[in-house]
Amino acid sequence: MQRNTRRVFSRAGTFFVTLGLMSGSVAIAQDRPTAEKPSDLPPSRVIAGRPLHSPPKMTVEDARKSVNAFITWAGQSVVEEQSDARRALASAAKSPALIQAFIEEIVDANKSGDTSRALVALGLLGEMRTYDGAKFLVEFVRMPLPTKGTVIEGELQEEAQQARLQAKAIAGVAYLRNAEFDREVAYQAGNHPSVIVRAEAISAYLWNRGDTLEARKELEPFVRKEERLYLDRVRRVSGEGAEAFNRKLTAYLKAHPEVQAPNPERKDPRPPEEKPNTYDVTPPKF
Repeated sequence: MQRNTRRVFSRAGTFFVTLGLMSGSVAIAQDRPTAEKPSDLPPSRVIAGRPLHSPPKMTVEDARKSVNAFITWAGQSVVEEQSDARRALASAAKSPALIQAFIEEIVDANKSGDTSRALVALGLLGEMRTYDGAKFLVEFVRMPLPTKGTVIEGELQEEAQQARLQAKAIAGVAYLRNAEFDREVAYQAGNHPSVIVRAEAISAYLWNRGDTLEARKELEPFVRKEERLYLDRVRRVSGEGAEAFNRKLTAYLKAHPEVQAPNPERKDPRPPEEKPNTYDVTPPKF
């Protein structure tokens, strides 16, 4: 339980919506790079070389192509461009054709295994806050998780990767702030098969209600008894200094010591015959 709990805190706690359009920002990609030769340009120069505040226009006439370009732009955008993205998405939210184009892009990215692109597109669809978009996000959250694949340290990688995407989707459902969809978020907080999604559903439900005590009481009956510590999970709010946050974190860890990593075990001294950091022969001269 302790190991799973720490894993969820490190992964699920940051899964609100990509690009900082809501709360937090993360883009996790486990796909292998496809470029044969890595770029010689550092990321800072790549960012500096692109024009800021110039998102591609999304049009109904060429919905799929324009949405594809917008998702690519969003994946490369920086914090200073948040307002540009929000304005473009607010306008696109009025068009069913553009909403459908986002949905199709998500489906294709997910099928092809392009996790990072699917993560960006899910975040953008959630930011649009539309009924049709939320309906799709609910369907995405309810998709069965993979049961076969690569197991590393007891974790099925394909299952965990899909759960991260579903965590992004449930955050978008909560962001709509609609009573009908809020019931879905509360249900998934206790019933989704992945703890990654359950933890994010709890966080998203509370965040969208200002982390109030009333919201906590509403959600608590849905949450599994052994996971109610997620209801108390602290978050750093805008403008909060390190000292204030550390006080909250200290209080939380005191109330829930089970989430702390165990103290490292001291190893026995090396046997003298191992001769650490020494060579048996003289190295050749250069």
